[in-house]
Amino acid sequence: MDIGKAIKTIRKEKGLSQEQLGAKIGLSDNAISQIETGATFPQKDNIKKICEALEIPVGYLLFFSISDEDLPEDGRAIFNALQQPIKQVLIEDIKARS
Repeated sequence: MDIGKAIKTIRKEKGLSQEQLGAKIGLSDNAISQIETGATFPQKDNIKKICEALEIPVGYLLFFSISDEDLPEDGRAIFNALQQPIKQVLIEDIKARS
C-alpha cells in the first residue's frame, strides 16, 4: 500500500502544489513531501483532511493506494485486469469534482 504515491497522483490531477495542499489542511509542504515519498505515514485525521481538501471520498484514495502485493495471490489477476479501467473512471470523476 502506497498512500503517499496515491496522494501525489490525485493532488497533481487536481492541479495543486504540495504547498497548496498543505495550506488547506494545516501542514507544511515539507510534511506533504514526506507523506508523498513514504518517509512518514499520515495520521488518520490527516487522511480525512487530505481527502476533504482534494474533494474525494476516502475510498478513492485507498483504491489508488492498493498494489497487487496487498492482495491474496488468487485475487491479483482480477485486480490487475480491473485496476486501470477503474482508475480511469475515478480520475474522470476527480476531474469533474474540480
